[in-house]
Amino acid sequence: MQEKPGEDMNQGVDASAVLLSDEIVSFIESGTSIVLGVVGAGGRAQTGRALAARVIAPSTIRVIYAAEGNAAVTATARSEGPIAVTFSAPLSHRTLQMKGYACRFEVVDADDLDCTARQTLAFAGVLAAIGLPPGFVQAFHEYRESEPLVLSFLVQAAFEQTPGPGAGRSI
Repeated sequence: MQEKPGEDMNQGVDASAVLLSDEIVSFIESGTSIVLGVVGAGGRAQTGRALAARVIAPSTIRVIYAAEGNAAVTATARSEGPIAVTFSAPLSHRTLQMKGYACRFEVVDADDLDCTARQTLAFAGVLAAIGLPPGFVQAFHEYRESEPLVLSFLVQAAFEQTPGPGAGRSI
């Protein structure tokens, strides 16, 4: 991985990092809809749906996603380029976006699996609450059982993306 000036993912905090408040961490880990985008060496972005996310330091996020259906994301992420992850709560439309200069693959651990089970169950409950058919909700919840992969990144920019006058402002 190429480190950017001031970046040290092992320490989790540096001068260029965004410190995530307890409230933002709770939101990220609550069972939101998560979309990740990674940019490859050629500048082309690939996007996919993540299953869960875990904040492991004040500025470091682990994003857990299924290998199945995300081959392009995985291939692109191997370049360890920029990453953007959007967290959205469908019932309120609250949306936050986190960006980092570089992402890297990590080994999936037991805490990743636990948070994936908890967050996919919570999100499946949201899907049911908005009226999606039970078969779809069950299929979504069971999707967490495919092979999980983890990307981590240091948050170096964060934005409010909830529709309305505050959309796009830094947080």
